Amino acid sequence: MLNKLKPFLKMLLALGIPCGIVGSIYYAQIHADSEMKKFQESSKSTDPEDTITIDNYELKEVDDTNALKWILTAKKAILEPATRLVDLTEIEVKYYSGPNISLRLQAPIGKANEATKVVTLKANDKAKVIGIGEENKTRLETKDMELRKKNEFVCTGGVNIDWPGVAKVTGNTAQGTISSSKMQNMLIKGNTHSILN
Repeated sequence: MLNKLKPFLKMLLALGIPCGIVGSIYYAQIHADSEMKKFQESSKSTDPEDTITIDNYELKEVDDTNALKWILTAKKAILEPATRLVDLTEIEVKYYSGPNISLRLQAPIGKANEATKVVTLKANDKAKVIGIGEENKTRLETKDMELRKKNEFVCTGGVNIDWPGVAKVTGNTAQGTISSSKMQNMLIKGNTHSILN
């Protein structure tokens, strides 16, 4: 009788080995996925103890000759060291043309990335994002403004620009570049209206 069961047991044993290997691989994958999910959740959560609060925060960019291109100051900043992201309040950004200030931006709140130097300025219920050109006192008001690499900027949430002696322009969005002395290559889109002076 044992001889009759012997081929069946061999086949069962032969099938059991691959099933055991496949089962082990499947279990290892499930366990690895759950561990990865736990790790990602723990790395996303920011414990208040993992942040640094800074009064009178400063971030700046210089050119190849070490001349100041722009400087950002904020009354208060909360830095997350792991991501180098900074939450800012009472912000002022000054762009320089040589030793002189060419453009001044102000915002009540915003964010900065210390690694990429990308800055987002935001309005709140008390104040808008305001940009003032020092030479001809051009004034820009918007809800949100992102300062990107290569001195590019993008304004969203409505834009009002007043060029004294030239025009007043409004639109939904604006984008362009900030040179050492002015905003240029400006493109204003959406519900655009202008009044020529």
